[in-house]
Parts: sequence; structure tokens; C-alpha cells
Amino acid sequence: MRWVWISIAAFLVLAASACRGTSPALPPATGVAAAPSRDASSAAVTGNAITFVPLGPTRMFDFLPSSGKVNAYAVDPNDRKTIYVASGRGTGLETYSSAGIFRTTDGGASWSTADAGLVDPSGAISSVVNALWIDPAKPSVLLAASEYDGIFRTTDAGVSWSSVYRTAAATQFASYGGALYAAAAKGILVSTDGGAHWSVSLAGTPQRWPVAFGAVSGSGGSAFYAGMTDGTIFAFANGTWTYRGMLPFTSDTHTDGSTPAVHQIAVDPLRPSLVYASSNDGTWDQDLHASIDGGVTWNTVFKNRYENLGLGTQAIAFSVVHPHRVYLGTDGGFYYFEADGAPKAEVSPAANLSVIDIRDVWPVANGADDACWVASDQGLTYESRCSLHDGKVFNDDVVTKTVASGLARRFAISPDGRFLVTSLQDFESHETFDGGKTWHVKDALYEDGFNELQPGNPHNCYAYDEANGLSVSTNGCVKYRFPGYYSGIYPSRLMTTPMAFNPTHPRQLYLMAGPIVGFATAKFGAFTTSDDGRSFTRLAWPFARPGMIVVDATNSKHMLVGDLKGGASSLSVTTDGGTTWTASSGVPPTAFWYSATISPTRPNVALASSVDADNNVFVLRSTDGGRTFERVATVVNAPLLRIRTRVDRPELERLSPPAFVYSPAREIRFNQDAAKGVPDVALTTLRGAFLSTDLGNTWTRLDDRLIAHSFWGIRWRDGYLYLGSDGQGVVVSARPVQR
Repeated sequence: MRWVWISIAAFLVLAASACRGTSPALPPATGVAAAPSRDASSAAVTGNAITFVPLGPTRMFDFLPSSGKVNAYAVDPNDRKTIYVASGRGTGLETYSSAGIFRTTDGGASWSTADAGLVDPSGAISSVVNALWIDPAKPSVLLAASEYDGIFRTTDAGVSWSSVYRTAAATQFASYGGALYAAAAKGILVSTDGGAHWSVSLAGTPQRWPVAFGAVSGSGGSAFYAGMTDGTIFAFANGTWTYRGMLPFTSDTHTDGSTPAVHQIAVDPLRPSLVYASSNDGTWDQDLHASIDGGVTWNTVFKNRYENLGLGTQAIAFSVVHPHRVYLGTDGGFYYFEADGAPKAEVSPAANLSVIDIRDVWPVANGADDACWVASDQGLTYESRCSLHDGKVFNDDVVTKTVASGLARRFAISPDGRFLVTSLQDFESHETFDGGKTWHVKDALYEDGFNELQPGNPHNCYAYDEANGLSVSTNGCVKYRFPGYYSGIYPSRLMTTPMAFNPTHPRQLYLMAGPIVGFATAKFGAFTTSDDGRSFTRLAWPFARPGMIVVDATNSKHMLVGDLKGGASSLSVTTDGGTTWTASSGVPPTAFWYSATISPTRPNVALASSVDADNNVFVLRSTDGGRTFERVATVVNAPLLRIRTRVDRPELERLSPPAFVYSPAREIRFNQDAAKGVPDVALTTLRGAFLSTDLGNTWTRLDDRLIAHSFWGIRWRDGYLYLGSDGQGVVVSARPVQR
């Protein structure tokens, strides 16, 4: 999450004017050498025959050019210009990314992917990588801990990888006592041959398995701690793991996703009984706790959104130069304090970094001060003087600034394919006017928003996010005004498609309102504007918390709305423009909003998608325009590990209900340009993108040849299929899928 109060507006303007990125050109708007037009009788283009081209943005600009998220790194101790980075979920409630592994041999001037052999049992790249480890004695040997497929190993510096331990989530490595350890769902694993073979040192259970390590060994003594998913702390001594204690936990934090799970552990190298640990508890996830007795008892040092330092403790590490100094990274800044185990430590600003959403810190000695490698949602940066705060001067080097790993969410594209505006995670929206060749930051459009272009007049651009509400541009998306800011109408980032135009009167826009985080007092319900957002009318529609709307392109009075009330979703249909609504039958209540789509050639056919209690993304179909649905397909099992995939019912009725629990089912959308026959339909999920050519009965995976396997927005243009991905920005099919 971007921390919006950081004062960088002036620099943003300069950066935006200078910003230029590179990415493959968009396919021609008219298409060449296309697949044959598909009607009900034509041959299907199977999903595994479709290839996608990443469009970007490849270099995002906020206040400095940066990559997308990095949460793991390794540097060759014999060649500091050889660096590896990876992007996954880390050890805590972090931004999800599926960008895989990158490698540079020139200190970051250029990067290449290093994913060969890093594959799951189906052959798709296991691209959610939480941690890297490099063998200091033999730097050509590296290990990768993946979220879904266990541990991988390379012996040729990342040229090829092989699986060495299949398990579910693996999150971290640690060296201690001449052995190598890994935190994994099976438990604490140990290897004595550089990660080639593993055995279980302490077995895990579904209720308790290791996530984080803290280890020191030196003149001050030795200690090795492990933090578990249930908040317990174990210590290793004399070949045995022993339970030590448990971190404090407050269950009612008003933030779904708060769990007892340990996030990170830092151990004082001069006093190994002094331990700091962050947890996934806290209003803004995470809190920081301290123990002076080796993890037996704990007190909370920083809690929630503390002082003015940012959103929770996200990274902690002891200095290797300054005795008892702890570096602290938040979503908003970089600090340090002198560690003594006491609560409410006095915090000082550390180096002024050009990255703001810090996920991990690795100090190394650099004369009189530490140098720091810092991983963040804006990339990997190197700071040569960690403790020196230079005000507004940035002295760090974002070494991943040329890495293409942007997290693209929802987007809109012009009919000619040249203009595209996309919301991103942890960056303001970006746009291109030349089909993806160059990208520009769009100031003040917040992360994780929704974008639309007015049908018939793509110069009218609409952005909708939880910080500004509705933002409108009538001059080709150059300058926006923010009517939503004054109207109190905001979306939740967890909605599916909260905006839709009236096809008969395209100046009329419907908006579903009600935020998740709550930047202001919000209105809940359905609204409409017919004057480009200058004024709004609240609709007397019978919904508590609508989060999805779809309008029939052939009949503007035919609409579907998805609602969420009391922790249960529903669908409703109208055929008279909203005067009367009928609750759709056959719709199982789920914890998330449904996404839905109406066929452009057979408006009696509608498809809807959500996720059940077992994390199965499923599809419902209606053949009577949305009055009744039946389940026709289970597409993929898509668990978001290490977080509750449910929304607490009591919280739903509050102004600031649970935050950051994204549904594993993202969006479903028919090819609206299909003129006859059976239109193709695409579906995006946490675990892949899929295509159906038979109205949802069967689904073919589309992303086998991509690195990213987590997707968001969907758009069709002249037969080309566009997807927003977690890790490769917006991608587009290399040729038309269906005309």
C-alpha cells in the first residue's frame, strides 16, 4: 500500500514529465494474420496456443523510477555486481506478487529472468518466490523458497533450477551451526549439504508451522529462534527445538487478515537473549514486540499505526556496526532505535530512501556505518549510509529500476489500442498514449483503482479509487477533477466491477460505493451521474453494499448487481432499469463479491464467478437473463496461503470494514466485440487466467507461457485479449483470440 501523506508532489510532477519506459509495441489496431472469426461453428483457439506479450509499465514512476515489489535478494560475495531478486509474499501479510526471479551481472543496469526449471508439477513457472539464499562458499549455488511449490535449487547461478523439496509454502532460510534451515509448511527443514537434500528438524501442523527465523552466532553468543503461524516462538539448542513463548495477539483489530503469525525476527548479536519480533496483528498489520529473556515473555514496543512513522512494522534488522541498534522499515519510512526491550522506544529517522513500502532490510558493515540492502514494494535499493538522514536528499540506488515486475490491476483501453490507463499496486496509475512503448505516471490517481473510458467518447476518462472517489477527465485523460472527493462516494479495492455505463445514454455512469479502508466518511449504495460526474444521484436500489454492476450492451434496462451483506454475497437482476429487482436464485452466498458478465450475442446468457469456502473458483450460468443460475464449472483451486480468506460478518456493517482480503476470483468478461455465435469469455484468478469457448462449461488455462500467474482486469479489443497481472504489468495476446 502506498502511504499517501509523504510529501513528494512537486517531485512527482517533474518525474512525470520526464518519465519514459520501454515495452513491446501493441499489436496493430486492425490486426494482421489473425485467427479466423469464430461463430458457433468455427474452430476454437485453445488456451495453450495463445501467447501473451507484456506491455508494461516496466518502469513505474512515483517519485523515482522503480520496479514493482521485491521481497528477496541475494548477492554474490565474490562479485557484487551479480545480484538476484525475487518477488512473492515474503513472510507476512505482504503484497502478493508472481514475478519470479531476476538476475543481473552488471549491478542492476540490466536484468534477465532466471526461471528455467522453476516450475510446478504442471510445468508452469512457480513465480511466487518468498526468499533466496546464496552459498557463500560456492556462489553458483542458490536456493529459492516458493509460496506453493516448496524449495528449488540451482548449481549454475540461476541458469536452471530443480525442485529439491516439494511442499506448500516455504518462506525463509537461515544458516546456523554449520547447517542450513528452511521454514516451510512441513515444518523446520534442515540440510547439511547446501540445500541438495532436506529432512524435518521440527514437524509442522496445519495449525502451527514456521514462517520466520532469527539467528546470530558471534562474540556475543549464539541463538536461533523460529516464529510460527500461531504466534509461538521456538528456540534451538543442543540439537533440539524448544517452545519458548508466544507473541501478544489482539483478535479484534478491525482488519481482516490480522493473525497471530510471526512476521520477522531480529536477534541482538551482542545480547542474543534480546529478541524483537513483528507479528501480523495490529490495525494496520504489523505490531512490534520485544523479549529480554530469549522469547519467553514479550511486551509490545510499537502498536498499530504508531506515531507518524507509517503503517506498522514491516521490516526489522539489527545493525552490524552500531551496538544494539535496530533498523525499522514501515509502509511510509525508514527509522532506527536503540534496543533495550522497553516499550515505546525513541525512534530516529534513518536514511531517506526513495522507496517507501519497506519489506525487508539486510545491513552490512561499511566502515563507520551500516550499508543496507532494502527490499520494498518499489524494488530493491542499496543505501551506503543507513543511519544518516539527509532530509529530502535520496542517496540510495534503486538497483532494480529496470526490472519489469509491475503489479497491474484494473485498466481501460481506447478503441484504437493506443491509449491505455491502468491502476497499479503501490504506485499511482500509469498511462500510455502509444500502445505501451512509453508510459507516464498519472499524478494523484491512487493505487488499486478502477478505470473506464466513456463509450463513443474515449476522451472522457473515469478513475475510481478509495482515496479520491471518482476522478473525471474530459480532455483525453490529461487532467482530472475529483468530484467523488466532495460527494463522499468511494469504492472498495475489493470490488470486482463497480462502474458501468448506460449503452443507450453513455454519459450516464453507475457507481457502486462503499470503501474498505475508509479515507473519509463514506456513503454506501448505488449512485449514478449523467453529467460527467458533476452531480450524483443516489439510487433507491435495495442493496446494502453493492460491489459489482454489469449492464446488458443490447438492453440498458437489463442489469445485474452483486451485493454483500452480513458476510454473504448475492446477485440480483432488473429488466426495467432498476425500478424493480429480483434476487437471483441458485447463487450460493460467498464471502466475496461476485463478478458477472452478460453475453453480447445472447443476452439471456449470463455468467458469474466467485470462490467457495474451499477456495475453489467456480462459475455459475444463467440462461434466463440472471433470474436463475446453476453451477457449471469449478475452474481452479486458488488458496491465498497464510491469511484468512473470509470476511468477518460484524465488520461488514462498519464504515471501515476488513481490509486487504482480495478474492481469489477476480473478474469474468465476455468478448463484447463478438457479433454472432458463441462469444469467448475470459476469467482471471489468483492462480491463473482461463478461457471458455462454450459459455462456461469448460475452461482452458491461458497463462502457461507467462511468468505471472495471478491476474486482475480483463479487456477485449478487436479480438485481442488484455489481462492485468501481478508481476508482468498488462499483457496482451500476440494475435486475436476471437473476432
